[in-house]
Amino acid sequence: MSEQKISDQELIELFKRYGSPEKISKATGLSVRGVYLRRRKIEQRTGIKLISHQSHNSPDVLAMNHKIVTMAPKKLEFSCENGTIIVASDCHYWPGEASVAHKAFVTLIKDLKPKAVILNGDVLDGARVTRHDPLYGTNPPSVKDELEVCLERLGEIERAYKNSALIWTYGNHDTRLWRYIKINSPEVSGLPGTDLFDYFPGWRHGYLVDINGNLVVKHRWHNGVHATYNNALKGGRSIVTGHLHRLAVTPWGDYNGRRYGVDSGTLAEPDHESFAYLEGNAVPWASGFAVLTFHNSRLLPPELCEVINGTAYFRGQVV
Repeated sequence: MSEQKISDQELIELFKRYGSPEKISKATGLSVRGVYLRRRKIEQRTGIKLISHQSHNSPDVLAMNHKIVTMAPKKLEFSCENGTIIVASDCHYWPGEASVAHKAFVTLIKDLKPKAVILNGDVLDGARVTRHDPLYGTNPPSVKDELEVCLERLGEIERAYKNSALIWTYGNHDTRLWRYIKINSPEVSGLPGTDLFDYFPGWRHGYLVDINGNLVVKHRWHNGVHATYNNALKGGRSIVTGHLHRLAVTPWGDYNGRRYGVDSGTLAEPDHESFAYLEGNAVPWASGFAVLTFHNSRLLPPELCEVINGTAYFRGQVV
């Protein structure tokens, strides 16, 4: 069954029947990414919300583990029984050559063929639409230039393995364009193109992703040197965050079992021009990303790909 032979109404019925883009992909022969793209287009055109998993009475209520649970706004769900999910964050893409971490990210997507690729916030930098005053001696790129490089880099990620689900959590930098227009030009707010995510229809986006009911991926929560520890301790489950650029894994355990707090680092170079506001200060940042492996729906110890002295390493090997 090809995409051309599946009407919008047929796809809507398939969502009602299967409630899963992955199952629809297997039933129709469409790629998972193709199903997500069609769903996005149908939702924009018709206003019908095609919810993953079977719904009950209301599109805001999802059936999970035989219980009816009201989902928080912009909370996504994903399941991964066996396989990998790769999480990168804080890309802060600017015009110019791609970073070593970005190139390694694309390479490992090709090699590992993950079930999902998650960009955990701050893909766009938005240097000219920030609430902060201009920094002396800098000349950051325009939103247009940043958007163009984001389209290019995410295109490279999308092409690396076309069967990965594509997920993007909101970062504080990602919402700068929306905020800027909302404050300075509220009359045009809401028009197509005034939201960064309008340009990336193939990506699902929200504040957080709940994976298998025992792992949360979101851009930020606790701050400070003990952030990953506090996230795992107070979250009650494994949690992957970005925002702090530190690239670290902190295990924790109690009567509920062992879990992990993960900082997914930054895909940018820590000394990149976009971070000129540091004024040359030393920071405990690291360029890289996290690889999550699942067996029987259980998260195994998270692994990191880290850039050291300009070279990306993963599992002891040069990427």
